[in-house]
Amino acid sequence: MTRKVQAYVFVDTHNPGPKKVVREIRKLDGVVRADALLGVPDVIALVEGDDIAAMDAVIDRIAELDGVIDTESKVARWVD
Repeated sequence: MTRKVQAYVFVDTHNPGPKKVVREIRKLDGVVRADALLGVPDVIALVEGDDIAAMDAVIDRIAELDGVIDTESKVARWVD
């Protein structure tokens, strides 16, 4: 079974803005889940792609959204 490459993306936004940014992130292909958080970071998203390049493209689209100040990503490792 081939697994998709996934990453958690931590997103800082302008205030007020987390709710709007979450709604926009959820519309993007490759986003598994996105939630607004209380505290820092403002938003967390789980993204995936067939390979690193595809996953990175999803992260790039998040970073380009209006209201996003910064992103930090952590690639998830599957552990049996």
